[in-house]
Amino acid sequence: MDMVDVAFSLRGATIPADHGWHLFRLLAERLDWLAAEPDAGVHPIRGSRAVAGEIYLGARARLMLRLPRERAEQSFALSGTRLDLGDGVEVGGARLRPLFAHATLYSQFATTGAADEAGFLRDVSAELERAGIGCKIICGRMRRAQTQGAEIVGFSLMLHELSPEDSLRMQAVGLGVGRKLGCGIFVPHKSAGAVGS
Repeated sequence: MDMVDVAFSLRGATIPADHGWHLFRLLAERLDWLAAEPDAGVHPIRGSRAVAGEIYLGARARLMLRLPRERAEQSFALSGTRLDLGDGVEVGGARLRPLFAHATLYSQFATTGAADEAGFLRDVSAELERAGIGCKIICGRMRRAQTQGAEIVGFSLMLHELSPEDSLRMQAVGLGVGRKLGCGIFVPHKSAGAVGS
């Protein structure tokens, strides 16, 4: 599967730390194909933690979509739009970022529907086994997020000692459910220490 990240610059002050559901709804209003695209994912927006459950958007803040390459150019329609997220954010220009193999991958928030760590790890192990992917697993802190009328429970997750082929496959397909809400999307990471953050 030929997947890429599309990174848009962002300009704004603060957004809610728990923004996955609202962000997806805003993006789906502007990209009418996004909700139906099975392989699409929306990265969580990263920034500095502020008070009262908010994230401060610095100069390096990005809106990132993981998309099939043939959808990438269509997503450029987001450039120049304003999203009603927090105090409002302006979406700037887009850049394509290819995926690179890395032996250690990290997901800030992965969920399988299991409500506890033991069930989550069983689900993760079973999913990796079905995919024929061998690696070590480190489960981090519990995460919670709100959707419309429901709460998602998950954990930060690190996979390491991945082969190059398995690394690219995990980045392409993700793990668990909720990719459009920012869940189960993996990025390369250098240190196993990140899983606890």
